[in-house]
Amino acid sequence: NEGIDRSLVVLGALATILLLTLVALLAAGPIMRVLGAKIEAVITRLLGVLLAALAVQFVIDGVKISLG
Repeated sequence: NEGIDRSLVVLGALATILLLTLVALLAAGPIMRVLGAKIEAVITRLLGVLLAALAVQFVIDGVKISLG
């Protein structure tokens, strides 16, 4: 019974995250239209830099782990 309760909690959390993601994706278009093209370009570049930094960090962590 406790295992079922835990599973239901996890499924509830997953459903909540899926719903929040759906709301964010549906709201992204109207928000970007309000902010304008310049702000959209700035946000895109900032997120690109963040993604690149994360990728570099993952490679560094992988090299550290593989070397010992």
